[in-house]
Amino acid sequence: MNSVILEARSLTKEYKQTLALDHINLQIKKGKIYGFIGRNGAGKTTFLRLVTGLAFPTSGTLSLWGKSETVELQKQRKRIGSMIETPALFPAMTAYQNMEIQRIQRGIPDKTVIKRTLDMVGLNDTGKKRVRNFSLGMRQRLGIAMALLNTPEFLILDEPVNGLDPAGIVEVRNLLKMLNREYGMTILVSSHILEELYQTATEFILLDHGNIIEEINGANVILRFRQPMYRKQ
Repeated sequence: MNSVILEARSLTKEYKQTLALDHINLQIKKGKIYGFIGRNGAGKTTFLRLVTGLAFPTSGTLSLWGKSETVELQKQRKRIGSMIETPALFPAMTAYQNMEIQRIQRGIPDKTVIKRTLDMVGLNDTGKKRVRNFSLGMRQRLGIAMALLNTPEFLILDEPVNGLDPAGIVEVRNLLKMLNREYGMTILVSSHILEELYQTATEFILLDHGNIIEEINGANVILRFRQPMYRKQ
């Protein structure tokens, strides 16, 4: 039986008069790739911010690896890697230099983690090439590498393929599948377009107006392909 990494019970978030999340009940289990699908404004980023501690719920409970108390929850978050917003990259620096800044800022003592992480995302051969000369797909992979610096068990990515061309989408897709397959990493990745994730994720969570409207597995996702709300406009 898969162990539960994340569990939300009646998780609710209000911003002034706006109900961003409405009593969300959800489980994320170890070893799977979850696609978190919904229109822009559906509540995806709000949920991910609650999970990573960037925001706090109005009501309800959130547990990580079975821990829900505030102090313990924060400890468990160290097992998570995330890219919630566009990564802050220094365009005049190399991939290695950008990673070194991140390593120092986050207090990670082991320098060898940089090469290992760049290897994981296929960027260890970029040498002195500056980030300003990277393709969008390469920049996204570098952002994901930053999320992987702490060697997480659970990786959370918010719209990682947004704005990418088909080649860039394939790059990110292959990377996520490799991380799951070779490192056993559990991944939660959001998108407002179902088509961008149906070849990647094994489970899908459909969110609309702060509510989970359906949870489906990869075998059934093709049946949702023709629904207008999840297709490219």
